Amino acid sequence: MRRLRVQLTVLLALLGMLVLAWGAAIFLGARDAARSSASIQSSVDRVDELRQAATGLSREFVAMETSRRAYLLTGDRASRDARARAEVRAVEGFKRVSALSERWRNLPPLVSDVAAEYRAWVRTGQTELKARRRGAAAAALVASRGNADKHFRQLWALQAKLEDQLARSQYSYARNQDRTYATAQALAVRTALMMLAALVLLAVWLRRAVGAPADALRSASGRLAGGDLETPVTLDVDNELGAVASDLETMRRRLAGRMEALERLRHLSAQVVGATSLQRLAEVALAGLQPEVGATRAILGAARPGGDLVLRALAGFPDSGVADDIVKADAEIRHVLPVGSLRAGQVVGLADLDGVATTTALHELVGKMGVRSLALVPLLSRGRFLGLLALCWTERHQLDREQEALLGLAGNQIAGALEAALRLEEAERAAGEARAVFYAIADGVLLTDPFGRVTAMNRALEALTGWTETDARGRPYAEVLPIATDQVGGPADLVSRYGRKVPVAVSSAPIFDARGRVVGGVDVIRDVSREREIDEVKSALISTVSHELRTPLTLIHGFAELLVLRDMPVERQRSSAVEILDASRRLVRLIDDLLSVSRMESGRLVLDPRPLDLASVVERILSPFRAMAAKHTLRTKLPGSLPVVWGDPDKVEQILTNLVGNAIKYSPGGGEVLVTVDQDGDTVQVSVRDQGIGMSPRDMGQLFEKFYRVDREEVRRTGGTGLGLYITKRLVEMHGGRLWAESWPGVGSVFRFTLPTTSDELAGSGR
Repeated sequence: MRRLRVQLTVLLALLGMLVLAWGAAIFLGARDAARSSASIQSSVDRVDELRQAATGLSREFVAMETSRRAYLLTGDRASRDARARAEVRAVEGFKRVSALSERWRNLPPLVSDVAAEYRAWVRTGQTELKARRRGAAAAALVASRGNADKHFRQLWALQAKLEDQLARSQYSYARNQDRTYATAQALAVRTALMMLAALVLLAVWLRRAVGAPADALRSASGRLAGGDLETPVTLDVDNELGAVASDLETMRRRLAGRMEALERLRHLSAQVVGATSLQRLAEVALAGLQPEVGATRAILGAARPGGDLVLRALAGFPDSGVADDIVKADAEIRHVLPVGSLRAGQVVGLADLDGVATTTALHELVGKMGVRSLALVPLLSRGRFLGLLALCWTERHQLDREQEALLGLAGNQIAGALEAALRLEEAERAAGEARAVFYAIADGVLLTDPFGRVTAMNRALEALTGWTETDARGRPYAEVLPIATDQVGGPADLVSRYGRKVPVAVSSAPIFDARGRVVGGVDVIRDVSREREIDEVKSALISTVSHELRTPLTLIHGFAELLVLRDMPVERQRSSAVEILDASRRLVRLIDDLLSVSRMESGRLVLDPRPLDLASVVERILSPFRAMAAKHTLRTKLPGSLPVVWGDPDKVEQILTNLVGNAIKYSPGGGEVLVTVDQDGDTVQVSVRDQGIGMSPRDMGQLFEKFYRVDREEVRRTGGTGLGLYITKRLVEMHGGRLWAESWPGVGSVFRFTLPTTSDELAGSGR
């Protein structure tokens, strides 16, 4: 083995002597060549630096021209700013080019021409940019003259001429340098020819002793470098070259194994990247690693923010119920897991699970799983522990070092896919929650893009506008959400797709991205029909109450003034007092009605139910009306036997009083008022029929609403607040009954209501 080393030592000594002789011969020539070469190289470096500066200046010209044209076309401020920055860099570039060109006499004039043309181009460009600020039309007019484009072409031609001149100078210096090198090389060649004879003899010997084996080694190393890991490296030489060949063969085998492992990992990585769920990730990981390590089942766990592992997926298990068993044995599993090693990124093999299962619960779990061995593969990403992949064998299996290394690399790939899957899962959950809130919110919500086109709308807005989200998407904002208003800042109405107007309140805001750019808008549309209705009711209340208060107060004031200021007969005084009494009673009724409405709506009005004889109540109510209504005939129709009804006596009397009073009031021509009582199952039905002015179906639509009065002359003459029927209906409903009406214009009306005959229905009515 040492023979080749001795021979090479002698050979190297002879070769060293020849090299010394050769070096002495060319030293003087090389020294002179070096001096000349240093001077030429300095010039070459300066020319190269100047050429780079000129090239950079050309790039700034192009950047300025591109930004100028972009700003003229779009008016984008970013393009204008980009042109300004490029102009600053161009000025710096001119300073550098001018400074570097002063070494050569022929360059400064050319640089001056370029600078002059550049200034002319900048001036014409500034004129176009100023015109663009006044508008696209003005910019187009100035740009149509082509002054800036003409100066740019001339500038570019001069710049190209400058760069050509620099290229020729650089080429000239390079040729001079090459001639210097050629002189030194010629000296070296002449010296080398004297050594050629000695070298030929040495070469013949080296060919036989070293050349052939070295060629074989070179061929083998070339194959390895080219990726050929299949052909073995063999060399039948009993020396150092043979040992090198043996080492190369060992390296080839190891590289082949590593390449196979990397190829398998590449396939596994490609597969896990496409896994969008944790279940799919577990299945893909098992399918990719099963051919390599022989595992038949896999368990995937993910780490919570606190670090605890949670079972997320199983693969390869015939019984999916094993997941419940694993969750039940969670505490015992945590006790035996080598958490420290796993968090450190170490693959842990458990060849005999029976020895690891220290509790009865773990023994039972191992039996149900049908597993004998485990490999715990930690999943870490950027040093953070994300989870654990447990590979299972149904037979005993001991991991070797190659399998551990393979699983460690595979774990890195799977960890990245796990992190992506968890982020996707979280993003889908958050998006689902946001989508659910968006579509479930009670107010209408409209999203638009930066151009005002609709991108999304929720269900509430669909109901308001009549547009579906599918039909509205991509349409202009004003088409989907037309807002009508009589005055700026006044009430707004949304005009639906089908012409219906809905009172709304609109709140708008822009949507910004992370950079602060507007990427869309959001509008919240709230149906304010109820609020507007309340405002109208308030206005009606003020108007009605003011009118109803003024009339009796005027009477009271007038007759009281007569009594105080004038001497009148006793009969006239009595008549004035009666008028004052009637007016005060009207005031009391108005105040009672308002208080009743207030108590009803606040829940302070409470019934006092008890058994009632409805027939006697009807007769008691009609008695005073018979005395006052001279034009009307008040009649009752009562059955022979009526069941006892449950109700508050005062409130039932108020119901009958209101209905009979209305029948008389709205029958100005007189006629019959008939009160009928009938039994209907567990209820008693009371009807009040008149022969008055009647109502149309349109008038009856809002009959039982607060402050509503039919808009007819006969109704306006009678006066009233519009609260009577509202109070009556609420009192009937509080008794567990219902009130309704039938009417015909010019014929009369019938009002019917029911009362319960048992206390159960009344108790359930929510008094």
